[in-house]
Amino acid sequence: TSDPRLKKYASIITDQNQRLNDQVEKVLNIARVEKDSFELKKESIDLHDTLSSIVKSESVRLKDGKISMNFNDENMEIIADPLHFTNVITNILDNAIKYSDKHPDITFTTEKRNNLNIIKIQDKGIGIDKEKQKQIFDKFYRVSTGDVHNVKGFGLGLFYVKNICRAHGWIIDADSELGKGTTFTIKIPF
Repeated sequence: TSDPRLKKYASIITDQNQRLNDQVEKVLNIARVEKDSFELKKESIDLHDTLSSIVKSESVRLKDGKISMNFNDENMEIIADPLHFTNVITNILDNAIKYSDKHPDITFTTEKRNNLNIIKIQDKGIGIDKEKQKQIFDKFYRVSTGDVHNVKGFGLGLFYVKNICRAHGWIIDADSELGKGTTFTIKIPF
């Protein structure tokens, strides 16, 4: 059909349907994580190729804004479950986009230091109050977003991220300043 209103409504329905599917998948993943009934299918993956492909597919959602990649020159291989690793990065990136004002400005940085592969995901979004930073990985915790009214979700994303990182033996932390943005750091031992 060429009716623009119908096209618009069909697009909204498709988007909402995908969002609901994503939320159901998150809930199922959380249930598996909590029961320890998930199994990591680890393999060697090229960190830069994998991050580049995630950024490429997520960039489609960005109407305005940019995602930059500042990668270490060396080849970086990690041992990880590709599906769960992709979910971890997508969750963090999703938050960076949602909690940015109008124009997300996100940078991925990789480096090698002290027997660690380090991934940093930095945004220049609304940031998180220092007091609330301790709770962001808690189940169902959601930071009150002030003027950002369109942020939807159950507060499960970062709980899942933390648990997947823990299951791999990785360390994840977040550093944020209100009004300046947030940096998530994942430390992956060689």
